[in-house]
Amino acid sequence: MLKPRKIKIFLEKYPDEETAEIAFSLLEKVAAAIVRIIGKDGFNALYARSLSLTAPTFPWLAASVMTLQDDDMLVLIKTSFVVQPPAEIRAASSLLLTTFSDILCRLVGDQLTARILHDAFGGEIVEAIMGDHFES
Repeated sequence: MLKPRKIKIFLEKYPDEETAEIAFSLLEKVAAAIVRIIGKDGFNALYARSLSLTAPTFPWLAASVMTLQDDDMLVLIKTSFVVQPPAEIRAASSLLLTTFSDILCRLVGDQLTARILHDAFGGEIVEAIMGDHFES
């Protein structure tokens, strides 16, 4: 599945000033793919759980978790990202995406999760951030 180190390396290819936007773009792509399958409420539940599990490592995410409302889940994370240093954004988004995919994997299995992430990210990104044994 997703490897935090690979996500971080992928994000390091971009200039610091683009880090927040690229990291947020990855989250948006996952959100769009998941919403098509389980709806907005299902995505919101998975996303809120992922934020809750990630917040102890990145306390600045805790404020987002406390103020979440259905319509602004991704907006809050974007706002949180832009005020953080690029290294912190890379590390937090790596952990957040990995946590999200791990939860999804436990719910629907490895193969379906891999397919969802493949559809969300597309070819080049998949090769950059997926584990070595991705099967499409």
